Amino acid sequence: MKFMIFSLALIIGTPLIAGATAFSKRLKYLALIGMVVSFLFNSQFSINILSMEQYRGPVRGFEITLADIIAAGLILGMLVRSGSKIVWKPRFTFLLLGFFIFAVVNVYNSDYQTYGWFAIWQLFRMGIMYWCITNFFATEEYSLASIRALMTAYALTGLILGLFAAKQKYLDGIYRINATFDHSNTVPSFALFFLCVLLAWLVSDASLKRLHYLLSLLSVLGMTFAILATGSRTGIVIAGGSIVAALIISNFRTRSMRIKGTTIFLVICMALGGLMVIDTVIDRFLNAPKESEEARNEFEVAAIMMADDFTWGIGLNQYSQVLTVTEKYRKHISVMRYETQAGVAHHIYLLTAAEMGYRGMLYFILIIVAFIFSMIGYGLAWKSLEQRLLLALVVGLTAVFAIGLFEWVLRQSTVLYQLVVAAGFGQALITKVKRDKALKRKEYHE
Repeated sequence: MKFMIFSLALIIGTPLIAGATAFSKRLKYLALIGMVVSFLFNSQFSINILSMEQYRGPVRGFEITLADIIAAGLILGMLVRSGSKIVWKPRFTFLLLGFFIFAVVNVYNSDYQTYGWFAIWQLFRMGIMYWCITNFFATEEYSLASIRALMTAYALTGLILGLFAAKQKYLDGIYRINATFDHSNTVPSFALFFLCVLLAWLVSDASLKRLHYLLSLLSVLGMTFAILATGSRTGIVIAGGSIVAALIISNFRTRSMRIKGTTIFLVICMALGGLMVIDTVIDRFLNAPKESEEARNEFEVAAIMMADDFTWGIGLNQYSQVLTVTEKYRKHISVMRYETQAGVAHHIYLLTAAEMGYRGMLYFILIIVAFIFSMIGYGLAWKSLEQRLLLALVVGLTAVFAIGLFEWVLRQSTVLYQLVVAAGFGQALITKVKRDKALKRKEYHE
């Protein structure tokens, strides 16, 4: 039944979305909002073709999600409505294309190609999403309204996430909430991509309507509570740092009483919220199971061994399979020795090194550095709303890449979507900043 519904959505829904978004800007904005909010329900609104759910690797089939269908409709609609404004090669296209080709060659030369092609399909979908996001803003001339559409999507996502967290914490009695995800550790990575930028926006956008401002503020509080309620030690620390960073970004070089008032209010809310979950936080820091850290260390040792043995890696998305069948890489494992299917290295960079070689890991890090430093370079002037949002995006990206030292959730589609949207949004903001500077220079010379 689920496959039938998705087939109908793909065949009928895609052209309907394309037609609606081609002839109505409001429906185009609503489609973007719906697409971004759907990331929260990725596992519920998706199908896996050739599904292998028993596999422990990050990608377990040729996945198609509701977000993919909406993105396809948006792209077709933009081609029809605003073909002349399309940016065919968004910023960093060739850098990303190079990584994709690297990954294809890596999988082609691997031993368990089926698992690898799952990941290649995932990368292809993320490339389409990046193109969709960058061109959404390009076809809207990087307007404030288009920025607000994405911020509305973030605000709704945060509100829903906060509601799920409150239900699971207080009604269901769940010790570590997981919201709509399979594991509680996914929640911080998912939310931290946009926590800082949403807070910086609602504080810095002086023309924001009061209702929108209040709902967005409630969304930030809900997301923060959700992260605290997961009991993730890394997530809690980084969430606190992200909020502080957002307030610094918003307050620097401004004297707005609204900004000062919001800052004081948030500091009070953080203190009260911290008291509400302090028992869980203290317990997690003092009594976190030692076996968890030991298992992580054992998986990381295996990843390093694989990277040392295979110059070009064992193959994308194949760590779990290789660890399962190769005694050399698992003979030191004690914590999870008796698992029939081995798990995955939590350290995302060592996992990448194992599967794509040290060269692949360095390429992955190069992409991260390129995106982050491009945003820093254009955001440091710290004058316009767009520049403040760029700096806030840097905080979000840096936060999740830091969590990558402890968690592999960045390989999950639901988190990857957030990464791609943040990256595409950042490059759109850079284009807006460059255009504004060029316009000011032109006006000055005239």
